[in-house]
Amino acid sequence: MSIAVWIEGAETLLHSQSPLRDITITAPSIRTMIGLPLFLLASGIQNDCHTYLASLPKYTLPDHPIFHTMVCPHYAAECVIYLSLAILGAPDGAWINQTVFTALVFVTCNLAVTASTTKDWYITKFGKEKVEYRWRMIPFVF
Repeated sequence: MSIAVWIEGAETLLHSQSPLRDITITAPSIRTMIGLPLFLLASGIQNDCHTYLASLPKYTLPDHPIFHTMVCPHYAAECVIYLSLAILGAPDGAWINQTVFTALVFVTCNLAVTASTTKDWYITKFGKEKVEYRWRMIPFVF
């Protein structure tokens, strides 16, 4: 993804005599007011999930409230982080940066497979009754 963003951004940099001179401070856009809070919230949730998971004894079923509804809430948070970056990195006149959005699709598919196998492992290890009511990654969807 970083190479794709560099390639897309290179044209902009090449058309400017001095990129630093082109920087102006303006009021936040709607994209910023949507993307930044999403990024901060999802990053905080993901950090809380990872901190909690790191504190568990090995091979323990998570019992934190956020894990009561999802098997992998930290995966959902990761997807929201990518979505917020796609919104924040959108070029003028667009709502989404297509390169970052493509990365979001890839990450979502990748994490969905992992979340599915994690739920299957939980069922094998802890029993179906402990996790059958939990969504894998995205509440009400998957």
